Amino acid sequence: MAVQNATDVTLSVGGQVISHATSCSLSISRELRDASSKQSGGFTKNLAGIISWEVSGDGFVDLTDGTSKTIFSDAFTTMTNVATDPEVTVVFTVGDSGDTYTGQAYITSLSADAGFEDNTTYSITCTGTEDLTQVVA
Repeated sequence: MAVQNATDVTLSVGGQVISHATSCSLSISRELRDASSKQSGGFTKNLAGIISWEVSGDGFVDLTDGTSKTIFSDAFTTMTNVATDPEVTVVFTVGDSGDTYTGQAYITSLSADAGFEDNTTYSITCTGTEDLTQVVA
């Protein structure tokens, strides 16, 4: 059995791999449309509806690392500056030569947490705006 090592899974936002990441995830979901009628015999009947997706990640904040600082600053600017196009390209990659999932998204959540005598961490969530493209390696 060849179980994927999660250390090899990365998340890129705006062309840069998220620095000092501790986790990342890809979520794809489909809404259902109710098609129940009196002829359904008391059972719910559903039809396929729209698909949505989002990617998210967590990591350590390191403001001395230029890449980490740039990603965090750029994400904040992209999220809060309505004068520019707020969409970013996100890429979820499984392994060095693995499958990739790519799409345009909005940064919908960005937070930093700094507990007493603890590592400062960040969380970012990006919600897809259009198709999510899968490329199988």
